[in-house]
Amino acid sequence: MNKQELAQLVVQYRAAEDELDKRRCEKDLAYFLKRAWTIIEPGTTLQYNWHIDTICGYLAAYHNNELPNKRLIINIPPGALKSVLVSVMYPAWIWCTRPDIRILAIANADKLATRDSIRMKQIVTSEWYQKNWPLALQVDQNEKTLFVNEKRGLRQSQGITACVTGVRGDLVLLDDLLDSRHAFSDILRQNVNDTWDQTLSTRINDPTTSGFILVMQRLSHLDITGHLLKKSKIKWTHLSIPMRYEGDSTFNAGKDLGRPELNDPRTKKGELLFPQRFTEEAVQGLEEDLGEHGVSGQLQQRPSPLGGGILKKHWWRIWPEDAPLPVCTHIFHSWDTAFSEADSKNAAYSAMTRWGVFWHEQRERYCIMGLGMWYGRIGFEELRAKVKEFDKKYKPDRNLIEKKATGITLVQELRRASPGKVTAYTPGRGEDKISRAHSVSPMLESGIVYVPAREWALGNGLEKLGMTDYAAIFPAGGPPSKDVVDTITQALIYMRSGQWAGEHDDDHEDHYEERKLSEAEEEDAQTEVRSFYG
Repeated sequence: MNKQELAQLVVQYRAAEDELDKRRCEKDLAYFLKRAWTIIEPGTTLQYNWHIDTICGYLAAYHNNELPNKRLIINIPPGALKSVLVSVMYPAWIWCTRPDIRILAIANADKLATRDSIRMKQIVTSEWYQKNWPLALQVDQNEKTLFVNEKRGLRQSQGITACVTGVRGDLVLLDDLLDSRHAFSDILRQNVNDTWDQTLSTRINDPTTSGFILVMQRLSHLDITGHLLKKSKIKWTHLSIPMRYEGDSTFNAGKDLGRPELNDPRTKKGELLFPQRFTEEAVQGLEEDLGEHGVSGQLQQRPSPLGGGILKKHWWRIWPEDAPLPVCTHIFHSWDTAFSEADSKNAAYSAMTRWGVFWHEQRERYCIMGLGMWYGRIGFEELRAKVKEFDKKYKPDRNLIEKKATGITLVQELRRASPGKVTAYTPGRGEDKISRAHSVSPMLESGIVYVPAREWALGNGLEKLGMTDYAAIFPAGGPPSKDVVDTITQALIYMRSGQWAGEHDDDHEDHYEERKLSEAEEEDAQTEVRSFYG
């Protein structure tokens, strides 16, 4: 073999290598990431981890139409390359073989949407990409946030507050739609959910072939992830990866993709997701800064702490299912009212919880039992009618209503109708919702607060939240968590101030008449969902 033949053989070999490399990139998103990394991060070494393979596996399954309904949610802590993978690499990768795909990318702010759009464009226009997948961009539509290729594929990127009317995509990418700084804003969180319901959900070109990918860190049980997972008509494939392993896998790649090798490899509680990047020391620092609620949402992707926040779920005593409910000494309704214009703007609910105080023979002290829950967004006339309806149906000994702007009128109205049965509750100066929750938490922790083992009280562990769940997710939870908790803290403060939580005192026995629950009360407390209860 002469030099010319050897040189030609080398050229052919390199061409074959390049072709194999190209084909591997087209088939393997993770490999494409490794090859394209230096284009957007020329001075940074890619720190690789198992979760990258997992996310790439789910994205590839989405692209290959292997996921039902073309709906995918990815929840993962910040700093784990979620935006690079989903909003930069993935759209550049799909254009290798499907340059006709039209992409609409939405983020919580214009600057973030623009950042990822520019990064994708850097890859697509790079020498390496053009050598393997020649794809010209149209001169007249070649901007930072909107560029169109010669195959009529496009990417349009914008913040969630921008108008998307008339804009559609074959693929809609949703990346951290709510800024973590607004995690506790019910209004902004609800705005995002409303934007999905009224606008974004319709922004696909073809309902049968187009779809959505949402990637985010969890912020609240009522964030957009929680909002979408509650929907019953269209199911989303859900990939959730926590910072620390908690003993149980949070996803099943074997079931979702038929690829069990992509499951979480961690086996010990507390193992870190990405120890090369986030060391134990670094994660402990994050946990200290974020606090319990931030850790449960942003790091663990489970937006209420294990057991709850201030009012922990495991503190509630569960009344045995096979035992009749106790004879109650005093039954009352605790109301939180919301029917003003300000309440409407804040998406506030009116709420009521029903309670019974009873003497616990074994513990030799008074305890309190939750008997029912109701909440709803209604005006004053409807609320007044609701109070009277429950008053007539359950005949409580007392209606407890907070004496605030929206409650004063109701208190006056009910006092005229039922003299002696209405108590106006006035919180102490400087006592906000959180401080009131802290003040009654010892009562809950001491085990004197009971609920029956029913869905309205305990939820069902899935999309249905019970009263104890609403208490557990406070103050991070959205409506009606704060409203329900207001009724709970008001009830427990009332019990405490009336000496119901103290030791048995014979001096108090004659002041109240013990009575069993009526048939309606017994049935509502024991059944799962009854009209307004649950």
